[in-house]
Amino acid sequence: MQRKCGWSMLRVRLKSLQKKGTSNMRIFKPLTLAACALLTILCLISSIPAQAQLPAYLHAISNLRTARAYLEMDGRPAFAGHRHHAIEEIDKAINDMKKAAIDDGKNPWHTPPPQSGGNPGAPIHTAMKLLNEAHEDVGRGVDSPENRGLQIRSLKHIDEARAALQHILDAAM
Repeated sequence: MQRKCGWSMLRVRLKSLQKKGTSNMRIFKPLTLAACALLTILCLISSIPAQAQLPAYLHAISNLRTARAYLEMDGRPAFAGHRHHAIEEIDKAINDMKKAAIDDGKNPWHTPPPQSGGNPGAPIHTAMKLLNEAHEDVGRGVDSPENRGLQIRSLKHIDEARAALQHILDAAM
C-alpha cells in the first residue's frame, strides 16, 4: 500500500466528505476562521507600541537624538567647538544607553517621540531642555548589574554635553 501525503491526502479526504453529503464550504469555513484568528494575533503581537516596552532610558535616547539634531541645525561658527563637543558627548550617551537597552532585550531603535517640542529658532535652548529631560529620565532608570555602570557613564556624558551648551549660552549673553 502506497502512503499518500500532503495535497493528495487532502483531496482524498475532501472526496470522502463530499460522498457523505457535506460540502467543501463546511471544511473551509473553520480553516479560514482559524487562519484569520492566527493572523490577527500575530498582527497584535508584532505591533506592540513603544510605550508598552518603554523604560525611561528609551525616552532619554529619543530626547538625546532630537537634541543632537537641534545642535546640528545651529550653524554659528563661533560656537562650533563647544557644539561639536556636546554632540560627541550626546553620541557617547546614546551608545551607552543603546547597549543597556539591548542588554535588557529592548529595541533601542523603536523609541517614542521626544517628550517636549522644540523651537528651531533657539536650537541651543531647545537642546538644553531636551538634555535636562534626558538626564531626568536616565536618573530615574534602574542600572541593572548586567549594564556595568552604563547609567552613571550616560549621566556623565549628558552632564558634559550640558556643560558645553552652558558655555555657549553664557557666551551668547
